[in-house]
Amino acid sequence: MSKTMLVGMGGSGRTTRLRQRYRQLALEHSTDNILVLLRNAKDVRDWREEVDLPWAGPLHVYTYFGWVQRELRHHWPYGSRWLEPEFLTVETGQFTMLEQVRRLEEAFAGIVTSQERLAIQLGSCLVLAALNGVKRKDIGPRLASAAGAGAEFDVAQKALDGYVRRLEKHGAMDYALAVYAYRKLLKNREYKKQLASRFNHLLVDDADELPPAAHELIELVAKGADSSVMVFSTDGGHSTFFGADPRGGWQRLSDGGQLELVPAGVGAGAGAALYGAILGGNPRPVKQGPELEFLEQDLRSQMLDAVADRVAGLVSEGMEANEIAVVSPLADRVLEHVLEHRLQQLDVPLYNLTKNKRLIDQPFVRVLMTLTLLAHPHWQPEWGLPDLAQSLQLLLKIDHVRAWLLSRQVKDFRLLPLEPWLRERVGFKAAADFDLLRQWLDNYSEQEELPVDAFFQRVFGELLSQLPPSRDDLVVCRQLMVSAQKFIRTAGRFPDLADETGPAFLRMLASGTVAADSLLEPESRERAVMLATPYSYISGHHHSKVQVWTDCTSMRWFQQDSRELLNPHVLSPHWTGGQWTDEHNLAASTLNGARTARALIRRCRGRLIAAAANVDSHGYEQNGPLQGLLYDVLAGSERYEV
Repeated sequence: MSKTMLVGMGGSGRTTRLRQRYRQLALEHSTDNILVLLRNAKDVRDWREEVDLPWAGPLHVYTYFGWVQRELRHHWPYGSRWLEPEFLTVETGQFTMLEQVRRLEEAFAGIVTSQERLAIQLGSCLVLAALNGVKRKDIGPRLASAAGAGAEFDVAQKALDGYVRRLEKHGAMDYALAVYAYRKLLKNREYKKQLASRFNHLLVDDADELPPAAHELIELVAKGADSSVMVFSTDGGHSTFFGADPRGGWQRLSDGGQLELVPAGVGAGAGAALYGAILGGNPRPVKQGPELEFLEQDLRSQMLDAVADRVAGLVSEGMEANEIAVVSPLADRVLEHVLEHRLQQLDVPLYNLTKNKRLIDQPFVRVLMTLTLLAHPHWQPEWGLPDLAQSLQLLLKIDHVRAWLLSRQVKDFRLLPLEPWLRERVGFKAAADFDLLRQWLDNYSEQEELPVDAFFQRVFGELLSQLPPSRDDLVVCRQLMVSAQKFIRTAGRFPDLADETGPAFLRMLASGTVAADSLLEPESRERAVMLATPYSYISGHHHSKVQVWTDCTSMRWFQQDSRELLNPHVLSPHWTGGQWTDEHNLAASTLNGARTARALIRRCRGRLIAAAANVDSHGYEQNGPLQGLLYDVLAGSERYEV
């Protein structure tokens, strides 16, 4: 067999070469004996869309978890109580974990963070343990030993044990339990023999960003394949927080392989110099690098205005909007709003690549949620209605004052008839539309109650579709309906949820665990300015002529990996014991910042605009080192030829 290790920095064309290799193999042989493993669902979608072959068989292109799900369904034990496993969505898993946290609320009282964040951290602990081969029963003790304390981690282990028992009892699996089950399947002699002979060729992109569990699969398939090509990055390591093991992957997979170096781009030297400077070396000025420009303001609000004006100025000067990326460690709604408002004046859209949106924050979703509660007053959640005035404003197409007045006409989750003086106050049109909404709700109350997903569809078809919604609104509404359908299907495995799927789904939605994350890109993507976090930009394989880095005096560029109950370094296969100290934290966050800055520099083909504020949004002075190091390394560099 032949094994090739394709090594190069980000943006050097490694993925393009891998796709060319796939096309060559597909034309010479067939797609059904080629296995392709990629980093995330977006990469899988892009790969499948760009396949251009005169003929093709089945396309075996997967993420690691996509492959695991497929194999577990095909090899589910016949003696099981369940015909097949029920795979939980991320949101449903978090909701189930949140129930465990709430049962242990008093025991977790000493941890100063929200219950939702604790549930997410516990779920992440379980996933990391599964990916890294750590036994479930060792998670709490391992974290306690590293922290030098035990009480909260004893409770964490209790919550994890209760969560796992609940899922196993009802034949459900989240990401972590599926990985545990598949790694057990890989030890089966017959399955290993069958898998080793199934594919003739193996292609792996971003092998250094994959976890040990994926490396285990790759190693087994590669041994039986005629050829394998694995892509490694010289500036990777950005997914270690999610379980990636760059060092272990190289040690495990490179043995006996032929090394093929992809030529470095012009950003190699600048990236290496900045990386070294951040890690504590003497800043070494470079002659060739992106042209450096500074935007420095006193207040963050002033900085955001300056960034928006500069981006708009570049577009006005003739720069293609899709060649501009605003990269921010804090891509919050304020930044998004300021950029959108300024770009709208030029009829230029903003493509938001960040992953921190929640479905409950989307206006159309809040309307659907409000109408669901008004139509089912007997649910009466303890947290009340989510901003009724905003929902009425959107639904009835009225101003904020009229919406606020009408929102006062609610008692016990029911709309009250309007009194004459209020009709006169809000106007005939608004009052008439309010009456129609009351009538619609009254008519529904006289009918058989619909499942929550079917109710969403009815509301959208009969009420919201008349507004009309934008394409982005359609996307989030569709995602809400899909999430509800998956939740209902999953709830069928849990008797205590089966009879109250509607209220339970709304509790999950209200807790913010349902993310507004979609693989659909806006139609205007090709003429949009991009807004991204460093991780979303790098993991999406993006590169731009102009990058704008915001908050360059903020320490947010140096993200810490450890949390109250989570530490990916302690749960990694390389942890040798001892305590995790402040020195470990500082070293890890500094390395994260150095990796991020190096990778971004190497994906910038022209100009880097570094924006900074002396004071952050909360009034605290900022003194992060990134801005000064950028000046020391790049101030004298010559602009790239682009």
